[in-house]
Amino acid sequence: MVAGLGGGVKDQTILPRAALVGSSPGAIMADECLFVADGAEFEPTQWAVGPWSADTLQGSAYGGLLVRTLERGDPAPGMILARLSFDFWRPVTRERLVPTVTVLREGRKARTVEASLSQAGKAVARCTAVYLKADPSSNPASAGPAAPARGPEVGRPIPAHVKAWSPFFTGVDTRVVDGDLLKPGPAAAWFNLTRPLVAGEETAPFVHAVSAADLASGISAIVDLRAWSFINADLTVLFWRVPRPPWILLDAETRVGDRGTGVAWGLLSDLDGAFGSCAQTLVFEPRR
Repeated sequence: MVAGLGGGVKDQTILPRAALVGSSPGAIMADECLFVADGAEFEPTQWAVGPWSADTLQGSAYGGLLVRTLERGDPAPGMILARLSFDFWRPVTRERLVPTVTVLREGRKARTVEASLSQAGKAVARCTAVYLKADPSSNPASAGPAAPARGPEVGRPIPAHVKAWSPFFTGVDTRVVDGDLLKPGPAAAWFNLTRPLVAGEETAPFVHAVSAADLASGISAIVDLRAWSFINADLTVLFWRVPRPPWILLDAETRVGDRGTGVAWGLLSDLDGAFGSCAQTLVFEPRR
């Protein structure tokens, strides 16, 4: 729920190092995952936890689980995912998660489907997806995507102590190509989610994209996180083509208004070029 890496990779409030039992920088175990399936329900692991507490999950993690729920629901042949709109209603903890999926509207050209997650009988988050009819023969002529000027191989790895700020982030290979994740302002970074979302499964392209998109407000924070907190109540991701994982580039910035609210948005690219965009609405509050 909280902006970016649970409110910002630039935040100074972090989990104790002891919360990262079993982790080591650069060593990702093959059997590590974010969630373990138990029938139709899911048990979060320690690797899904964000930086706020040892019991609160990272939005990128359960956002990915919502995407998986949509993709494993009732698919519509001949349609492609065009929009994901997430609502984060309350903190998601390490309790068992129960997903549901509902078709809100069927149509020949557009289809709307909703996935939700519940804990202890209460809804904690949902995602509404819009699928559009896919027809390559109707595609307007275009120059096609242009590959990013700087790939992950030239990006700056983040320091080990920053990578250890949360269990989730220890499983994200991060390469900064613009800005500084430790200083306020816009930034651009490549992200590679190295741990599988669910044990025994290959992580889907749209899950990789959402995992990166949720970090927009975090990498582009414009306030001193020692003096301010901010949360994102939502996340919207738009796609004009299917991303090619695992490396996802997020180029993000944040703007603040005059009523304690703001917006973070970003451009999403893979090694072939831009494929989507994302936006989050923010609520700023001074720390007390």
